[in-house]
Amino acid sequence: EIPKPEPLDVYLIGLGEAAEKEVTKLLQQLRVQGLKAEKDYQNRKMKAQMKSADRFQATYVAILGDDELVRGEITLKKMETGNQITVSLVDLASNAAKTLFE
Repeated sequence: EIPKPEPLDVYLIGLGEAAEKEVTKLLQQLRVQGLKAEKDYQNRKMKAQMKSADRFQATYVAILGDDELVRGEITLKKMETGNQITVSLVDLASNAAKTLFE
């Protein structure tokens, strides 16, 4: 029997070339902090990436567009409730567990 994968803490979505590069850096930072994180590697549209996040059973989706990147912000969507908040990109990168789970 194939075991089910562990649910993800966060699935990262980058919308735009600059945002996608930042998401790749952020992914590494979150993993170093011990979070289970993943991103799309196929440059798919947001709807397809949201479906992937759902298949991965992600607790949160972190959405970063080029405009948010300029402002230094990232949107977090809690998949279970659909609630969204905007947080500082620096806060998420430096202390993700506190930002996500407190």
